[in-house]
Amino acid sequence: MEAASVRPATAVAARGEAAGVQVSTVVFLLYFLLTLAGLAGVGGRLFAYIFVAASTATALVAYYRAPGRYVAFVYALWFFAPWVRRMVDLRHGYQPASFVLMAPVMVTLVALLTSLYRARELRGTMMYPFVLTILGVVYAFFIGVLKNGVLPATYSLLTWLGPLGFAMHLMLNWRMFPLLRKAFLDFLWWAVPVLGAYGIYQVVALPPWDKYWMITADVASIGQPVPFGFRAFGTMNTPGPFAVAIMAGIVFMLGTARRGMVLTLPLALVSLLLTRTRSGWVALAIGVLIVQFTGPLKRIARNWLFVAVMLAVATPILSLDTFRSSIMRRFASFASLEDDSSIKTRAMLSRLAIQQIGARAEGEGLGATGGGTKLLQVERQASIDNGFLELFYVMGWPGGCLVMLGLIGQLLTLARFRDSRADTFANASRAVFWAFLAMLLIGDIFTGSSGTIFWGAYGFACCAHAYNYATGRALRSQQLVREYGAPAPAAVGS
Repeated sequence: MEAASVRPATAVAARGEAAGVQVSTVVFLLYFLLTLAGLAGVGGRLFAYIFVAASTATALVAYYRAPGRYVAFVYALWFFAPWVRRMVDLRHGYQPASFVLMAPVMVTLVALLTSLYRARELRGTMMYPFVLTILGVVYAFFIGVLKNGVLPATYSLLTWLGPLGFAMHLMLNWRMFPLLRKAFLDFLWWAVPVLGAYGIYQVVALPPWDKYWMITADVASIGQPVPFGFRAFGTMNTPGPFAVAIMAGIVFMLGTARRGMVLTLPLALVSLLLTRTRSGWVALAIGVLIVQFTGPLKRIARNWLFVAVMLAVATPILSLDTFRSSIMRRFASFASLEDDSSIKTRAMLSRLAIQQIGARAEGEGLGATGGGTKLLQVERQASIDNGFLELFYVMGWPGGCLVMLGLIGQLLTLARFRDSRADTFANASRAVFWAFLAMLLIGDIFTGSSGTIFWGAYGFACCAHAYNYATGRALRSQQLVREYGAPAPAAVGS
């Protein structure tokens, strides 16, 4: 991979992005106006189908004309489509399997086009783990078709392939890394404070669309549909995905030191605490520690200062009695986990899952858990609340072992990268990936919004490494320069 070939490719990508800005801007404006009209009631129940079709068409335009905006659009839909669904439900009645939620799935699947266009590049140590993972998913799909039916298995297959394809899309587009990085960080710059502010507003005021959804969806685990009586779930369906989205946003913004984050991150931190999701809190601590101790040495002191300021600004909000009591009770539960009701429920589900895994080595197949259960003819437990056991419960021993081998390969791949000391974004991506692994024993991290962030973090880390290697910034390329005496290309700012 020659350094000289990167600059022209990057320049071409930059010109292509600039040329597609006007077209994509018009398309996104029309999409935004269409969404507002649908939220106002235009289209009735048909709006759900119009929204999915418009989202897919917009994604295709962005994919071809503005690749950076496509990446941001994928994350935006995963973050905000559940909120759109609740607004539609408020106007037209609750739908257990709302078609609106197909929008982020379809938009993410557009990324698979990259794997088709660049099939010859699907090789190398960074790609091999994906082969194992996809083989495991395909195996579980056929088992799911036999046991659960075509529709549930197919929907679950799409929720797996979308995030995996998105990660490969990022890896294969390493020549456009600066564009993709900027688009993603620009998105987080406004999305993280919006998520944080909405989470706080939701707990304090409880908007009617959120209250209606809590009552009709019967989500007792969230709490009571009264202000301050529930765990914040923000723009998403449950506190878990909302917590991990905010966690990832905080780690990315802290790791890359974006301007204005001192004022926005406290909102995100308070909202994360209001989710009362302990796994999200632990993951944030792990992510922040990794960012601090594996990133550029010159930024360690400044990052600690940012953390201190973030905590100092958030403290006055957290000191309010209505916030402090619920959050501190959740913190206190760390000292008595054996008496915690949610831990006991998880333990019971885990024991049942272990029995099923031992009795049915072939697995239950895709569609046995997750969103696919809403398409089943009979009611089933949607989640086991243990991502590791759920993997083997769904995919059986054959599929589960393949996915775990792929995951181990990805861990070893990231462990080889040494450019994180110079590239703050690459370091933040690795931190998010490893922070998610800390939540594997708590819930599913491979599909849906969580899966898009998880696999996307791996894709960004590999994308950054490939670009840094080609431009002479990675450790290996610097060693080659010292060994052969060739001049190193100019470093790219992180």
